[in-house]
Amino acid sequence: MSYSVELHLHTCFSFLEGASLPEELALRAATLGYEALAITDHDGLHGAMEFAQACASVGIRPITGVELTLTRGVSQSTHDNGSPVHLTLLVEREQGYANLCRLITLAHKRTRAWEPIATHLPSEDPRPPALDPSDLAAHTDGLIALTGCRNGEIARLIDRARFDQARHAVEQLEALFGGGNVFIELQHNLVQGDTQRVARLAQLAEAANVPIVATGNVHYHVRSRHRLQDAMVAVKHRSTLEGSHRLRRPNSEFFLRPPAEVEDVFALYPQAIDNAVAIGERCKAFNLADHRELGYNFPDFSRRDGEQHSSADEVLAAFCAERFDVRYPPDRTDAQLREKARRQLQDELQLVKKHHLAGFFLIYRDLQQQATEVAKRVRGEGTIRGGSGLPPGRGRGSSVSSIICYLIGLSHVDPVKNRLFFRRFLNEDLQAVPDIDLDFARDIREQLILQVYRHYGHEHAALVCSFATYHLRSAVRDLGKVLGLPAPAIDKLARLSEGGMASS
Repeated sequence: MSYSVELHLHTCFSFLEGASLPEELALRAATLGYEALAITDHDGLHGAMEFAQACASVGIRPITGVELTLTRGVSQSTHDNGSPVHLTLLVEREQGYANLCRLITLAHKRTRAWEPIATHLPSEDPRPPALDPSDLAAHTDGLIALTGCRNGEIARLIDRARFDQARHAVEQLEALFGGGNVFIELQHNLVQGDTQRVARLAQLAEAANVPIVATGNVHYHVRSRHRLQDAMVAVKHRSTLEGSHRLRRPNSEFFLRPPAEVEDVFALYPQAIDNAVAIGERCKAFNLADHRELGYNFPDFSRRDGEQHSSADEVLAAFCAERFDVRYPPDRTDAQLREKARRQLQDELQLVKKHHLAGFFLIYRDLQQQATEVAKRVRGEGTIRGGSGLPPGRGRGSSVSSIICYLIGLSHVDPVKNRLFFRRFLNEDLQAVPDIDLDFARDIREQLILQVYRHYGHEHAALVCSFATYHLRSAVRDLGKVLGLPAPAIDKLARLSEGGMASS
């Protein structure tokens, strides 16, 4: 069986570790003839959807996974002062995805202050997320466990010639994940010690009657990208290339290798190749790119008054009708403008019904009402700001063109009077939830967040992040530091980069 599935791969969402974008990895895999790729970024699914969509676009089957950090090995007791270890987890089916999300949440939730791993790191740095192994037991269904890279518990024990303890750790993993769901991971990146480690891991697998699997520990899509990966690791540890030698990967072999090369490396272990393909087949049941039921499920805003039931669409239409005469009073609005506004409202409501978005708009209306209550509480009803009647939040962007947004109070701009084109925001071919940016003043923001948690419950509301990315000037500055350039030279290069002249 030929090697066509890579099960251990890091994208740029393994921050300052992975040196390739999801689309670069997917395209390279398609070029090399891979059938499936597993994303196993460190301690998060930040890039899982982007990766899945990138793979789907080029005919690669995506596998969702994570390289999870454990606070200690599974063979160590809670009293042992063990160092963190890695464990690779792959989603086999939907329940596995739910459990993986829960494990990642627990790992981040329990993050605490930590001692820096190197003297050049400031002590206030946050501790990387890590999961206590005791949390695994309740969340293993639907997951396949690979024993990890050379920083995994099994590989470390083998390197220290602790064969019996390594076997005990494998047995513990099997007890947690079930027989047939644990694989001893073999990685050979032509680093000193890899050949001996792989041989010993294979011996352990035979003794413990546990299957082996070949993986590549991929950190970039082509070999030439290793120089960028070196620089990123140096940036991560706030060091220079020279000073980060022990922290960087020892060679340029952590790229997505052609399948034939992988087969040559593991020629003595053909079953490791076969098992990689077999795991890929098992993971077919869950494809994040095709899993439509993982999309948005809006609250049910339908209501019953006596014997009369109103759907969410009817509730939204009724509210818009109620607000229509307020926004477009018959005695003070041009008849043609009012008629045009009515036609646009009907068009938008039809599109909302077609795309099942009534709950989406009603959430925003609900949020605006909560913000109004919070603003009165924070500012006081008797104050100018508290009693002004102005909405506490204002929409921006393409949503301003929607008359529904105007009627429910998300915008103060009349889209009809100002001839705004609403079909950029809402149209027949809409493939995703439309984008509404709603800004709130700083004085109510924190209280509003707490109010939203109370209103919807902590299990149904969450803060989301945005990812900072490099612009040319900041990239030049960080690379200058990594290369050990003097500060004046870095400043000069950074200034030149704004005009595109840094190369000179």
